[in-house]
Amino acid sequence: MRLERRYGSRQIAERIEAVADAIDRDVRERPLVLVSILKGSAFFLADLARQLRGPFSCEYLHVRRAPSAHDVLQIDFTTGFDVRNKHVLLLKDVVNTGVIETYLANQLRGDGAASLRLAAIVDRPLDRKTAMPVDFSLFSAESGGLLAGYGMEYEGLHGHLPDIHEVVTEQ
Repeated sequence: MRLERRYGSRQIAERIEAVADAIDRDVRERPLVLVSILKGSAFFLADLARQLRGPFSCEYLHVRRAPSAHDVLQIDFTTGFDVRNKHVLLLKDVVNTGVIETYLANQLRGDGAASLRLAAIVDRPLDRKTAMPVDFSLFSAESGGLLAGYGMEYEGLHGHLPDIHEVVTEQ
């Protein structure tokens, strides 16, 4: 296995700044709830939060998956939070099919969110199986392999890397 760099830390920082500006324009000083889907979007949340100018709070959820599968086993709302009449920005590392994000968006809307937007580190629209749009993304990519770095782990490792790498497995 080797890692091939796809996006450098400087590119990431520039995109964070641009996305934060777009979010600030979109939200216009309304209180915002940033909901991070752990673990992959933790660094994204931290960097984005430092760039936003308007008022916001941070919440977290964790999606547990079956080993070596993409099936969702359980969604844990790690903090008890209320989204009723609040503007929600759901943060995700990579949006592929959109299935998990659509499910979570429906849950949050059902809980009374005033609005819901989705932000991703990497959006892969060609992999989408739902109509879930990504409102803000750092990068858009065609279908691709697994990513590691900038909070995203491969086999529990490499999340600490400041760049985003594609995982290349030797066969």
